[in-house]
This record gives sequence, C-alpha cells and structure tokens, in this order.
Amino acid sequence: MEYIPTEKQKKSFRDIALAHLNKILELSCDEFRGGYTQKVIKGNYVEEVYVPDNRKRISQAIEFLSYLLLPFYDKDMKEKAEPIEEKITENLKKFNDDEIDRDKFMINKLKLMKDLFRELNYLLYRKDYLKGEVYEDIREEE
Repeated sequence: MEYIPTEKQKKSFRDIALAHLNKILELSCDEFRGGYTQKVIKGNYVEEVYVPDNRKRISQAIEFLSYLLLPFYDKDMKEKAEPIEEKITENLKKFNDDEIDRDKFMINKLKLMKDLFRELNYLLYRKDYLKGEVYEDIREEE
C-alpha cells in the first residue's frame, strides 16, 4: 500500500534541508568532547548516565546530510568529496590497525567532516537547493 501524506505531513526539500542544517548548527554550539559516564544522584541511589560524544554526533549529522544530497552532487562536489572520503577511510584504517587511539581518530574525523560540511554548503549555494518548494520540484528542474 502506498503512503500518501496529508497536507500537514508534506515536507518540502527546503524544509528537510533547513531542519537538518539547523540540527548541525545546534550540535556545533556544544563543546566537542568525547563521551563519558557521569554519576547522577537520584534520591537514595547513584545512577551512571552516559553522556554522548559530541564529536561523533556532529560527524554523523554531517555524514547524513551528505547522503541526503548525494543524488545531486555536481562534478565539483564529486571531486571535492572523493579525497575527503579517502582520508576518512584511511583514518578509520589507522584506528582499526591500532596506529592511532580513539581520541586522535575522532579529532581527525571531525576535521574531515568539517571540510565535507564546508563543501556541502558550497554545493547548496551552487545548486540553489533551498529555493525548491517540494523535493519533486528539484528533480524536475534537472
């Protein structure tokens, strides 16, 4: 059965992109620190609560934005993204081979994801994605 959204549920590509960009901006306002466990006193007992790694959260948000925009990469974006993706893969390999520790891995990855985010913003500007009223309109323009 086909899903048919109501008028209230319909989201334009612009809405989706702006919501995701807004989330990335919110995440970028937090300190980029590693995850840790914090003890919280609740009444008569102490509970350990995991505080997420903000470096990982923003990296994942940027990665998802790149997935969202992937079908619309132009030649310039493909050329810019390829070396960044190669460096990300190389960084992961170094971590898996125990050449670098987790903190160094995350610091390197965060820098690479910031580079990718910068290029994604240039792509958005070049494509003028944010003018589209609905996702389908963008596809028809190409």
